[in-house]
Amino acid sequence: MMRDILGLKKSEKAPVYLRLIDLISFIYTRLGVNYSQMRLILELKMTMDGRRDSALPGFESGRRSDQEKNQFFSSLWVYTLISLFLLFLFAYDNWVFQYTTYFSFLFIMTFSTLLANFSTILLDTKDATLIGTKPVDRKTLGAAKATHVGIYLVAFTLAIGLPVIGFTFYFNGIIAGILVFLLSLLASLWCLGLTLFVYATILKQFDGERLKNIIAYSQISLSVFMVLGYYLVGQIFQVIDPETLLVEMNLSVGHVLLFPMWFVAPFGMLQEGLSTTYIIYTALLIIGTVGLALLFNWNTDKIESNLQKMDSSSTKQTKRSFIERMAASVLCFDPLEKAYFHFGWQITKTEREFKTRLYPSIASALVFPVVMTYTTLTSGEPGVTQSPVTFLYLPYFTMLMIPVLTVSIQFSKNYKGNWVFNLTPNDSKAPFMRAVTKAMLIKILAPLYIAVATLVLYFTGFAYLLQMINGLLLTSVILFLEMKRSVAALPFSRKYAASEANLGCMGTLIFFVPVFIISVIMIVSQSFIPNAEWVILLILVGVNGWWMRKGFNSKAKK
Repeated sequence: MMRDILGLKKSEKAPVYLRLIDLISFIYTRLGVNYSQMRLILELKMTMDGRRDSALPGFESGRRSDQEKNQFFSSLWVYTLISLFLLFLFAYDNWVFQYTTYFSFLFIMTFSTLLANFSTILLDTKDATLIGTKPVDRKTLGAAKATHVGIYLVAFTLAIGLPVIGFTFYFNGIIAGILVFLLSLLASLWCLGLTLFVYATILKQFDGERLKNIIAYSQISLSVFMVLGYYLVGQIFQVIDPETLLVEMNLSVGHVLLFPMWFVAPFGMLQEGLSTTYIIYTALLIIGTVGLALLFNWNTDKIESNLQKMDSSSTKQTKRSFIERMAASVLCFDPLEKAYFHFGWQITKTEREFKTRLYPSIASALVFPVVMTYTTLTSGEPGVTQSPVTFLYLPYFTMLMIPVLTVSIQFSKNYKGNWVFNLTPNDSKAPFMRAVTKAMLIKILAPLYIAVATLVLYFTGFAYLLQMINGLLLTSVILFLEMKRSVAALPFSRKYAASEANLGCMGTLIFFVPVFIISVIMIVSQSFIPNAEWVILLILVGVNGWWMRKGFNSKAKK
């Protein structure tokens, strides 16, 4: 009866992902999961992901179609299009190099998406409250949650790997094609398993507010590890003949910790034959896979029970910092906007979902310029001074955080409180948008940009200080434009949905092109045109002054 009310029997034909999971139902049964219950929970979750909540008047986040449509699956073609750039790997005849690059890219993309966008689902405590009171054991509930996220991760992984998988069948043969397909699926499950293992370890030892902070810090650590690991993987190979694209591999004992190399070892055995290194790496892959499966089986019910610790601590009243008070006094020009500024600042300080989406991106944005700086310093010949231009582009990488930021501030666990804004006059909505944008600029983007710019000035000298200031002002303008373009409803007024989990990641990928063009124009014009930096400074100051006083006024009329 309930299933008819929820509309789960609208179509007699089950979705593809449910039919595929039915094929491996025996695995769930052997693990002690009630498969029929798990399938029903999973079917309900996926159905609800394809639906949008009816928006309040004036706060529509998008047009609702008559047919249910999952936004996550319909946007995966963008990742397939971007992954076409990986096809340059087939110009090299070294399979180990090809698939090391591929799996490193696959892991860093999947891990980033999982940490930034799906941690809120893995750490959600509502399932235990709503479903846990029914005759459903915690292991079944945990398996349903993991499978729910796993469906999205597998689809995301296949979308990224589709070009490489297809060309592998053509260039390297059927066996290699089947192998890269299966290992790509396994890689997505590894990402999920490693994340669950980290969370299970943390949930077992800590509780309350301290637990939330540690989980946020663990996401930062994993993001840093991914960026550094990707850099270390690149150091294994050296192109010794650019004309013939001959690549040499330099493995050492320390490289055994780079688990993406474990996924590459079978390809090395296919092309080059058996060797001690490839046998060890393949054995580690098998042992690691079995170990993760056993850890998941042992801890899935414990994770669900320990998740209740997330809500065990009382929220402490936080004080306004000196930076918050000073920024509100300088940048906000009326009392209403100043109140909204403090509201936006404080809600992002206490929202766990906001932190879990944004913190990994902050860590990557900080570590990547450091790695690039180290690479630039070590790649030149001894005794040759690096050109300052080779460092000036680094601060512009912080702009890649803007899409993730503008998506993150749209969601909140207290989204139902947005009805309060229906009671406010229309002319108060523009000050709210301006205030929140200013709060995100001062609290998140500006410190990040200043940290990277300080690193650049250390190597280039203070002669480029004006260019760094112009870059910060440009970042402010781009934040305003992206907020105006992408935030259809008011900030913090939407419920987080798994079907919209890849919006920030997709926006970041698309943002690469305009950020590259803008950074080139800014660096070239200020470096080679006399007094260009002063002209740009005046223009950017004027534009920033305008949007901070009158920006978003058009939204007030909607």
